[in-house]
Formats: sequence, structure tokens, C-alpha cells
Amino acid sequence: MALHRYSGLVILLFLGWAALTGSALVFVRPLDEALNADLFEQTAPAGTPAVDTLVDHFRTAHPEYSVEYFPLAVPAESRIPVTVKARPAVTSAVTPAVTQVFLDRTTGEIAGTRSHEPALSRRGFAEWLIESHYTLMLGDYGRWFMGVIALAWVISNGIGAYLTFPVRGAFWKQWKRTWRFSFKSPFPRQMLDLHRASGLWLFLPLMLLALTSVCLNFFSEAYAPVVEWAAPHEELPLPKVTPQGPVTFAKAVDQAREVADGFGDGWQPATVLFDAKDGTIGVTLTDNGLLNYHKLGPVYLFFDAATGKLDEVKDPYRGDRNLVGYRLLYPVHSGRIAGVPTLVLVFVTGLATFGLCVTGVWLWWKRRGLRKSAIRRKA
Repeated sequence: MALHRYSGLVILLFLGWAALTGSALVFVRPLDEALNADLFEQTAPAGTPAVDTLVDHFRTAHPEYSVEYFPLAVPAESRIPVTVKARPAVTSAVTPAVTQVFLDRTTGEIAGTRSHEPALSRRGFAEWLIESHYTLMLGDYGRWFMGVIALAWVISNGIGAYLTFPVRGAFWKQWKRTWRFSFKSPFPRQMLDLHRASGLWLFLPLMLLALTSVCLNFFSEAYAPVVEWAAPHEELPLPKVTPQGPVTFAKAVDQAREVADGFGDGWQPATVLFDAKDGTIGVTLTDNGLLNYHKLGPVYLFFDAATGKLDEVKDPYRGDRNLVGYRLLYPVHSGRIAGVPTLVLVFVTGLATFGLCVTGVWLWWKRRGLRKSAIRRKA
């Protein structure tokens, strides 16, 4: 009991922060779009050109930027968000801090820019929320620290569940009472019941969040080596595709559609990535044409930009067990593995974790006074 009590007190502040920010991250995309509506939204007529065609036009017209990433399913009422890397060597007119441009949905011209740098402003708030949840804005030191907090959370969860087991009497009859909560009980009893019952009802999602937190924070140090040991990477045969010579983004998407048609099951191109260093254009395939992490996330296709040849496929659905080990982690932790139901579960679990912190402190404070009174009486 003492270990559960004091480990909870030590991690309380940081766990509560991680719980609140984690719940907020469920809505990070719509939150970012709402805060920066002047960048994302526009009014455009129906029948707008294809996104990949407009981005190809932008790349030709603006060599001062190297395109790195953009989505394909952009509605007519939204601008096209394109992640870029500034190339000041091309022209001194470009601002190196710009990492995202927003293109007019009709013309493909720049309508707005911003930096992805985390900041307590509406432009950088989404990135700040992500970084503060993951590392407390302290880089690797913060990541390791939050990993230790997550490990203590795992231990505290286990001890907390054990402490609900009855000491005497019929086990199931006694234990069943700890799962209940009643508003008719006195307030101190309500706080105790709320702390125990919420921890028991949400024990599995709480442990999943805690364990995946440990794995994410110690990813390269512990998780990745275990995955490589358990499921070494295997080279899989590449799907057949007709190379179209030097490829533009539009041609790469066409070739990706050819691969997707061979896969069947409704796969559609969702996003495009460009690596100028390696000279490759990547296209992700998802089940609905939007970047999502349903099940094991998207399939990645990488084409040689000079020849159009398919060089690499990252596909966890067709035999790549190594990639399955990696891909399970983020969808489970973020709740994106099964869409809205698991997102709601993660949101509720985050709020419940914060509630466990609050009720845990209250119970400690209340019992602290009782323990001091007992010591004085004994003395």
C-alpha cells in the first residue's frame, strides 16, 4: 500500500499532465484547423484541379522550396497544406523558418505559410501540445523522464488493482463491491469508491496506455531491439507496376493507384512524400484515401523519381511481421487503431487517469490526517 501511495504521489503531477494533454491530442487535428482557420479554409468553386497536379505546379514555380509531404484528399473548401523545406541557396527571398505552405485550392499559388516549431501561439499550439505530452519540451531528457514516469504508472496500476482484492471473506462477493459507486454514499466513501471502481473498470485500457507509453519513450533504447530480435526484417517481393520514366507527383500517384488496384480491398492513395536526398517519391495507401492508422496504418510505396521504378514497399498486411511489431504501438496508444470507438476510449481513459490522480491525492491527504491522529493517540 505504501508503495502504491508514494509512487502515485511522485508521478502525480507529470501523469496528470500527460493524461490531460493525451485526451486533448485525440482532437489535435480539428483543433489545429479551428485555431488556424485563416490558413486552412477558403471558398473555391466546384471542379477544382487535382491536388497532385497543383502541387507539381507549385514545385515548378517555387524552386526555393523543397516539397516533403502533402495530402491528396483536400476538399474544395480547404487549402492544400504542404510540408516544405526552405532552400535559401536558391533565393534569399525565402524565410528558412517556413516549414508549411498553404496553396490556393484553385490555382496552387501560396496563400499562407507557417512554421511547425512548437509555440504557445495558435500557429504552433498543436506541435507544442504534442511535444509537451511526449517530452515536456525537454528533448531526449524529457522523453526518458516521461518513460520512467510511465514505468512507475505501470507498477502503480498493478499494485492498485491488487489492493482491491479482499483480505478475508468470500472473494467474489467481497471484490464485487469494489466495482460499485453510489452517489448516496458519504463524500469520503464516494472518493474511495470512485478511485477504486474507475481503476478497475478501465484497468485494461489504463495498462495498455501505460505500457505503450513506456515503449514509445524508450523506443530506440528498448522496444526496437526487441522487435528486431523477435521478428527480423524480411525482404518481400515487390508488386508489379509500369514505370513512367521521370515521375512527377501526379505520375507517382497514378502508379500507386495501379498497385492499389492489384491489392484490392479498396486501397486508395492518401498522401505523397518526397525525399530529395534519396530521390524518391513516396505514396501512402489507406482504406479511405485519408491518412489514418486504422488497424496497422497505411501502406507505403516508394518510387525512384528518375525512373519511376518501385524501389520499396512497407506493408504490414502481407507478411512483414517486423513492421507489424512497429506499427501496433502508435495506433494502440493514440486510439486510432479502430477509429471513433477507440478514440473515445482513449479520451475517456485520459480523463479517468486525471481523475485517479485527483482522488488519489484527496485520499492520501485525508488518511494522512488520520494517521497523524493515530500516532498522537498512541504517543
